Amino acid sequence: MVTPMDPLQRLASTWDEVVRNWLDGTDPWSDELRPWVDSYKGTGPSKRQDDAIPEPFSGPIDKPPKAVLLALNPGRAFMGNQPWSPGHPMADLQSRQGRFAKEIVASGGSFTHWSSTPQDWKLLTEGPDNPFVSSRIRFVKDWLAPDPVSPADLVWFDLYPWHSYSWGSISTKNKKVSELIDRYVIQPIAALNAPWVFAFGKPWFEILPTVGFVKRAELGGEDKPKWANQTPSRRVGLFQSTTTGCWVLAMRHIGSAGPPKSSETSPLRHLICEELAFLRRG
Repeated sequence: MVTPMDPLQRLASTWDEVVRNWLDGTDPWSDELRPWVDSYKGTGPSKRQDDAIPEPFSGPIDKPPKAVLLALNPGRAFMGNQPWSPGHPMADLQSRQGRFAKEIVASGGSFTHWSSTPQDWKLLTEGPDNPFVSSRIRFVKDWLAPDPVSPADLVWFDLYPWHSYSWGSISTKNKKVSELIDRYVIQPIAALNAPWVFAFGKPWFEILPTVGFVKRAELGGEDKPKWANQTPSRRVGLFQSTTTGCWVLAMRHIGSAGPPKSSETSPLRHLICEELAFLRRG
């Protein structure tokens, strides 16, 4: 009898091999992953950056994190010719000759081992922080207060592990794509047994139902339950996976994909905990 591979073991072994192949300059897109690679559509600024290292997840996956954070993809890659901000140069991080590649090789060639240590963005940028990362860490700290939270307490997953300067779109009409996302994103998240999984931005409300989630409730908006200090356009969807049972809290508001501000986070958590308790009883 063949014992099924643990989702986290499968995640690590698959992506360690993919990144090793990428580092060697060979075609890293196996027949298994090809439908996922081809599911993305983007031109111009949203074109996929194939010369950049794929980054499917980051953070330690050998213990339950305090929270999991979902992103659409790793964003733009810095390969020596993109500034971090106007007038502020950025070193080559993500090309085959870049800092990350050298660090992976130096750490034994394992992407999983290398990615378990959070990046110090102030060190990488020689000054400015990464607002995408810092705003989400701030949110989780507010959400879990007074429990302390460090970057090493979080794990990040990307719906689509390949870089682009801006997000295009992804098609999940091909059943194989949904199955791959389930295998390499949803099942590992469930296996991590994190108490909270968060996703920010409007696209998640459209994507999650196409990759095996059902929206169990929605908060905010004009005719939904509200909370103190709410950003008026904020909506929160409570989505549950039909394959693993894990929950994702998706949040959106007009004009930004950022997380809720500090003043509304505690009241929002209180309302969501009440809603989740009601749904679980039902």
